[in-house]
Amino acid sequence: MAHTRTTSLVHRYASMTPDEFEKSIEPKWQAAELLVTNVRAAVERRQLTPLEGARRISSIAATLFDYDEFVLRELLPETVYATASARR
Repeated sequence: MAHTRTTSLVHRYASMTPDEFEKSIEPKWQAAELLVTNVRAAVERRQLTPLEGARRISSIAATLFDYDEFVLRELLPETVYATASARR
């Protein structure tokens, strides 16, 4: 499977005109609005914790803007140290 490389989010939006921005963002915004509404309702119904809701919303935003994934996480010193050691 061939991997296609896309330009970064910054490069894409930095080179857009206001009209291009509106056309690009509106469908994403509409989709995000529906998904975030469902996540908020799930938190209110206690089907998700607030942290789980924030993680879902973070993932929704990342996906809509073509990031692979980013998740809200607590940064513990042990985790940071272990990650730095693994990279060496």
